Amino acid sequence: MASALVLAGCATAPQDDGASAAAAQISARQQEYLNAFNAPRNPVRATQTGIRPGYTFVGIAETDIAEPLNWRILAPNGAVAAEGMTIPQGFHEGSNANIQLVITDALRTPATQLVLDVEGVGKSHPFDVSENVFNKLKYDTLRYFYHNRVAVPIEAEYAGGQQWARPTGHERELLTCFSGSDKYDVKWPGCDYKLDVSGGWYDAGDHSKYVVNGGVSVWALLNAYERGTKGFEDGAANLPESGNGLNDLLDEARVNIDYMLSMQAKPGMEAPILRGNMSGQWETAEPELTDVSGMVHHKSGDTSWPDFPVMPHESNRARALAPPSTAATLHVAAVGAQCARVFQGIDDAYANKCLSAAKRAYKAAQRLPDVYAYDNIPGSGPYGSTDVREEFYWAAAELYATTGAAKYADDLKRYQSELDQWPISEYQQPSWSATSGYGILTLSRFAPDENIRAEAQAALLNTTNGYVQQTRFEGYQIPMSRGVWPWGSMGLLGNRGVMLGTAYDLTGDTRYRDGALDLLDYVLGRNPRDLSYVAGHGENAFKAPHHRHWAGAQYEGYPLPPPGAVAGGPNNTDPAGPVARVIFDQCHAQTCYADHVDAYSLNEVAINWQAVTFWLAAWADDIDRAE
Repeated sequence: MASALVLAGCATAPQDDGASAAAAQISARQQEYLNAFNAPRNPVRATQTGIRPGYTFVGIAETDIAEPLNWRILAPNGAVAAEGMTIPQGFHEGSNANIQLVITDALRTPATQLVLDVEGVGKSHPFDVSENVFNKLKYDTLRYFYHNRVAVPIEAEYAGGQQWARPTGHERELLTCFSGSDKYDVKWPGCDYKLDVSGGWYDAGDHSKYVVNGGVSVWALLNAYERGTKGFEDGAANLPESGNGLNDLLDEARVNIDYMLSMQAKPGMEAPILRGNMSGQWETAEPELTDVSGMVHHKSGDTSWPDFPVMPHESNRARALAPPSTAATLHVAAVGAQCARVFQGIDDAYANKCLSAAKRAYKAAQRLPDVYAYDNIPGSGPYGSTDVREEFYWAAAELYATTGAAKYADDLKRYQSELDQWPISEYQQPSWSATSGYGILTLSRFAPDENIRAEAQAALLNTTNGYVQQTRFEGYQIPMSRGVWPWGSMGLLGNRGVMLGTAYDLTGDTRYRDGALDLLDYVLGRNPRDLSYVAGHGENAFKAPHHRHWAGAQYEGYPLPPPGAVAGGPNNTDPAGPVARVIFDQCHAQTCYADHVDAYSLNEVAINWQAVTFWLAAWADDIDRAE
């Protein structure tokens, strides 16, 4: 963050000797950004992890040669595992380059360190063919959440090495409401209560915690459990809770469920809130002290941005509760209901606690449906929302799936009718701000009424059929537009992968399976950056996230990211921060990325895209295995 301020602040500075020196330093930093953007890339790209035997292999050759070319897949000893001719695809707008395609189903024998060699173009990074090619990936992507636990020490035994061990950060968080002036100079009076909101997960590169992003992340872990994903039996993921008799996915999810439940206001609590859309009305805004019983505070964390870099236990920023929001309240309603469904019969007391919180949250959101969240509280990300129709739909879907109560089915239909577009289209995917897709995914498996379940499945297939069609027109063979890549694009791909993976589970149609695996291949290296966006997985994996303490690529004494951390990815829609501004005029949709710690709009890690990448990796390891 500091470098962004320096770049902006020096643009109009007087050019004395000191300023000239500063300008030279700025130029050197900008050159770092350009160097990261222009990092060497092989012209031949493929997954840098690998495929399971017999699955379709896809490779890409970036070349101006127009005619088909010979290709071979070579073992380390020079033996040819497969060969054929490329398929010219022409110009690819997403990378501003001409490409050719390699497709083969011939890799049926396990092998290691294979490379794709395209005549006259070059070779790919190595990859494997193995039944367990995604096994380490699923455990590493899950371990990210342990690394980012709050209020406990991170121990080398569970973290994967001493370099990632650290003392406890933010051990006891007994916080009260934010008070003082916000970014719009609105005066917030605070409240007369405190909540113990210790624990949970740090959200991203900062040290704050967010209910809305935590909600969709917990949902992905619990949904992986609900679909029956194997390999996470007690102790398999090597967590501190190993040996407690509980599936490791539930152990990890419970860490953040507990935090989310702690953010709910108790009966009789009053807090200042703003109701209605405040856009253009901030000058006259006056928070009103209101009974917020059952409502959920939007986030908790620093009231000024922490230093960069800094370890959590060394950060001393003041912390507070952001005001309650309808969106956060509905996330607790949805995830609380899902928690109750999952833990029923495993820990009935906990299931009942979750369901009670969910019902209270749902009623509170109906009572206060227009308490919106904005980018007004300093020191943390906004996760703002002024349209919560999809959150209401999702919460009703989860409560209906858990309870079977007719009132939730009725609400579901009413909320569905209020949405602009239902079923969701092939141009959409679920996210923290567009949650109806999570409701559809839940109902497609667990709706008690067969007609509602069939309707949800039809909505899911409407979307995933669109994804499959989209793949035909996208040179990199993924169900995603060539030209519009938003902040957190890896999360967008992961959510589409969850949709496709669920469609495959329900239908057995291999088009959906292959589409989901194509997305995973893209994340792992088959992309215009020739980069694995998962740390530690692939010969050319990203290593410089925007993260307060995984900053070792730029700052001595700090570690590199652990294996399994997922980068945000290319972003050509919101060039925020110093790196994006420097490279924006030179990049194209799928190349607007630089592996640098200052690139917060491109290279930050976050629990939401981490969670869906985990879901996809675990699904890919789990499917098509004999019982």
